[in-house]
Amino acid sequence: MLSPIKLYAQAFQDRSDRVRWLMEELKVPYENVFLKKAKGEMHTPEYLKLNPMGRTPTIVDGDIVLWESVAICLYLADTYGYGKICPTMEQKRERIEYIKWMTWSVGTLECVIARMFTHVSSPEETAVTHAFVKEQSEILKLALNPVLEKQDYILASGFSAADIMLGAVLPGAEEYLVQANPPIAAYMQRLRSRDAAIRAKVFE
Repeated sequence: MLSPIKLYAQAFQDRSDRVRWLMEELKVPYENVFLKKAKGEMHTPEYLKLNPMGRTPTIVDGDIVLWESVAICLYLADTYGYGKICPTMEQKRERIEYIKWMTWSVGTLECVIARMFTHVSSPEETAVTHAFVKEQSEILKLALNPVLEKQDYILASGFSAADIMLGAVLPGAEEYLVQANPPIAAYMQRLRSRDAAIRAKVFE
């Protein structure tokens, strides 16, 4: 039997959500280790040995220690779901698309959406931030909508870890990306109804 993977996080709905969801899909045993930032638990010497930046998520899988959510999910998918929840190297075109969407989800999509949660000091700054995200969301739709108008998931081969990455990020700009946008709204409904996502408490 596999020893449980330790998942260090601050809450169910932080960037650990996608890692937890993936492990639920893979039925990989894991243990949540919740750290309290206010109590300094993310900057103890013990934790900084695992993640020198003092951030979450971090996983410990045997002698493997890994941080950065997309790196963790790429590792878990290849290690525990190769050919099932991610395309193999032999599926070259699908593998390329998979890597593209995995990295796009954080390198492009999340970089825009994260602005919604940036600390601002005035209503005027908040309005500027929301205007930026709204404008950028129209550009993001140009990448997502044509794909989701013709297939249920981001890869033609079906559900994959790339959907987990995207599904965990998209709700951050619900008003601009999901609402009144049928292809993404239907896509998110499919993802929200997955048993593993419900068990992982991704959308609570």
